[in-house]
Amino acid sequence: MQILLVVGITWAGLAARQGSGHVVYWLLAILLLFLPVAGVVSYCVKLWPLEGGVYQWTKHAIGPFAGFISAWNFGFWALGAVSEVGIQTATSLSYALGPRAAWIADSHLLINSFSVGIFAIILIVNIPGFGIGRWVSHFGTAVTVLVTLLLGVLILYHPHTSLAHPHISPQRPFSLALPTVTLLTINLFSKLSFNALTGLEQVAVFAGETRNAAKTILRSAWIGAPIIAVIFILMSGSILTYIPADKVDLTGPIPQILAAAFAGGSTASGVIDWGLMLGRAAIFVLAIALVAQFAVIVAETSRLPLVAGWDYLIPAWFTRLHPKYRTPTNSLCVIVVLSILMCFFASAGTSAQEAFQLIATSANIGYGIYYLLMFAVPLVAGSRFGEPAGWLLKLACFCGIGVTLLSIAFSLVPVVDVKSPWLFALKVGLTALAVNAVGGAIYWRGSRIKNREEQLQPVVRPA
Repeated sequence: MQILLVVGITWAGLAARQGSGHVVYWLLAILLLFLPVAGVVSYCVKLWPLEGGVYQWTKHAIGPFAGFISAWNFGFWALGAVSEVGIQTATSLSYALGPRAAWIADSHLLINSFSVGIFAIILIVNIPGFGIGRWVSHFGTAVTVLVTLLLGVLILYHPHTSLAHPHISPQRPFSLALPTVTLLTINLFSKLSFNALTGLEQVAVFAGETRNAAKTILRSAWIGAPIIAVIFILMSGSILTYIPADKVDLTGPIPQILAAAFAGGSTASGVIDWGLMLGRAAIFVLAIALVAQFAVIVAETSRLPLVAGWDYLIPAWFTRLHPKYRTPTNSLCVIVVLSILMCFFASAGTSAQEAFQLIATSANIGYGIYYLLMFAVPLVAGSRFGEPAGWLLKLACFCGIGVTLLSIAFSLVPVVDVKSPWLFALKVGLTALAVNAVGGAIYWRGSRIKNREEQLQPVVRPA
């Protein structure tokens, strides 16, 4: 599940856009953010192997408000993360079905239909909980690993080439040359590291539904970490083997490289081009794996209103469980409906898309707040809950905080041309502030109701 939650195929495309030097970006990101996240997960899951993950860690170490606002910001980010499932599915199908199907990627009706149908499936799959969910996550993980192995092979073996017609890569796939340090390269580094290499902690949301949660989550984090690093580097290198860096499709880079690698085979009548069929099949199953990834994100997001409801901070309606499967069906339905609305927003007209980009960028700031609170846990926990964090873990936390702050700062800097960068930054900052103000108001109202009900409860005196 760790691999499925962390690996996002679009980020390999952004790395490939930087050319052969993407290796340096990945290695620095792994050192300064990915390994610190793994260290914090290892520390926290041993102390609090509880349903809710970071919500529980921050609540115990920092306070109830910190716990609630971390979950609130994660939920805000998650809705933005899953909102492009229809767009990415349509893009994958357009590559899988060939040039004649290019129109699919631009059909708003089809994209919205994909979004509704996919989230209906996600809801059905999530109601039984881990009974089906674990097989969905296993399938998604297996597909991601197998497609990565195929991409690794394609770096060395080039279909439909011969001695007379050798393959010529547009550029070298890998290089350890240091990129020139500019504001642009620092901006790209912050976006790559923070958006591509975060998520190891998310599986801890299901700790209450996991046998021997501390041991299981700890083992999965450290096994998944090196595999995830190799996956991203191989994906980026394989893209550069076939696609010029400035031509990489940021929406569907892996379907693009699979289509390019297996194109150009036999066109004789009645002859099946098995290489082309393999490439298209890989694109199809990768699209299904993407749906599996979003299914897990929806499942974990639905657990956060559940635990907040257990703490009486939001209505108890969110805590109602399915009578048979014991999953939070009410919470799941709310998350699915909100996700569909975000999907419609993402694929709407120009003005709506601008608003969506504003919300999505603000959601990344919320994700940064969530991570800042998580990295603060080992620093403030001290010895109150057992053995305090060592100096190496504290150093790792400061590294993680630094990269997170860098990402938040550069979230205010647009990577595309806008009329006024200062106005864009102001809008993003105010949107993030407004979202957190709403979260703070909900927490304040819930805590007041909770305190009032506790005061009204009769005091039971010993006989």
